[in-house]
This record gives sequence, structure tokens and C-alpha cells, in this order.
Amino acid sequence: VAAATSRLSLDAKSAAPQTPEGPVLSNGYKFWNAHFRYFPMTVVPWAEDAALPADEQYVFGVHPHGIHCWPLNVFAFADSPFDARFPGLAGTPKLVGIVASVMFAIPVVREIFLAMGYVDARRAVCDDVLAAGKSLYVCTGGEQESLASRYGEDLVVLERRKGFVRLAVAHGAALVPVFGAGVTDLYTTYGILGNFRRWLQKTCGVALPVFHGAYFSPLPFSTPVRVLVGAPIPTPKPAT
Repeated sequence: VAAATSRLSLDAKSAAPQTPEGPVLSNGYKFWNAHFRYFPMTVVPWAEDAALPADEQYVFGVHPHGIHCWPLNVFAFADSPFDARFPGLAGTPKLVGIVASVMFAIPVVREIFLAMGYVDARRAVCDDVLAAGKSLYVCTGGEQESLASRYGEDLVVLERRKGFVRLAVAHGAALVPVFGAGVTDLYTTYGILGNFRRWLQKTCGVALPVFHGAYFSPLPFSTPVRVLVGAPIPTPKPAT
């Protein structure tokens, strides 16, 4: 968590893409950018003339989670479909992803999220990110939405998931709804031990979905994913 929050020291005004250095990070960067073509993944804005000025603040609420919320990745990397449509945000210190605290306790998973620029989803950390003039993106349904995922069915968990709205209102950031059409077509899921897995998720905050993708592996099916970006919903600027 401490390593995750260290990203807050980055200059909030910098718009330079975060280019990975070294063979490992550089090849990993190429892999993540190639996966947009694998599905393929496209970004569809709310209007032909849609714009998201990079000097404004946003909280992107992304749905649905599915087994893995692949659309989140369009915000994490420069040269992504989102970056091509709305330049100046994706892959820069201006846009930060947040993820459940438990992910930073899992080796390897923690390193992946840190490499992608994520920070802890605790309210204090999110407040620091927004206070530094940055924007946030989050899959609001989290582990609960992941467990509820069914192949070909779009299900969104929003009840009692209003923290991202409160964050936006507290800092005067615009709310941007995002929906990944096709995300639930990427894996076949099973309801085995459903009650136990839901208990585990509520008790420990860990989701253990039972699923498979292509060739009965964790590789998602090659199915088109359309990331629908809605018009920003403005919030009142806080009094200074």
C-alpha cells in the first residue's frame, strides 16, 4: 500500500505518457497494448464531437466487472483506444486507477497493479489523488459484481456503491459513466459453491469466481468489446 500511494508524489500537471524502461517492462507494455487488438476493443464516445479536456478532473465509473474488467486497461496505457479518442489522459500521471486494498497483499498481482499505476481504493488515498488535481477510474461493482457475472448477461451492482459519487462531489470532479459491452462474453462461468464463495467475498473481500475462457484456460475468448463512454456529469465545485 505504501508503494502504491507513493505515486501521489508525481507531478499532477505532467501530461507525458509513462513509458516503461528496460526489457521486461517494455515487452510487458507491448503485450498490454497488443491485447486491445486481440478482442478487439474499441471506444465509442457519446457523440461524434465528444471531448474530455485533459485539464479537467474526472471520476470514471466502469461497468460491468465480469471476471476481469478489461475495459479498465484503456485508461492505464498510452496508445490505447481511449487515448486515441481522448488524448492526454490515459497512460499519464493525470489519470490513476484504484483497486481494493486486498490486491496489494497478493504477490505478483500487487506488482502488476503497481506497474499499471493503481493505488489503494481507501477513501483517504482517493482524496489525496483528487486533491492533487488528478482523475480517477474505478470498476465500481468490484468483487461482488465479479461473482455475479454470467456469460452473456449484463449485470451491474450499484446498491450501496456510491462512494465514487461522493468522491466526485467532494472534489468537484465530473462523473463519467463507462460500460464495457461484451465483457460478460469473454468467459464461461459456473455457480459451483456459490453460497460459500459469496460468504468468502463478504467476509474476506476476496472473490473466487469459477470460470474458463478459450481452450478452457484463463485466456479470454476473442470477442469484440465496445467501451461505451457516456457524457460527463458535472458536479458543483467545492467552496474554497
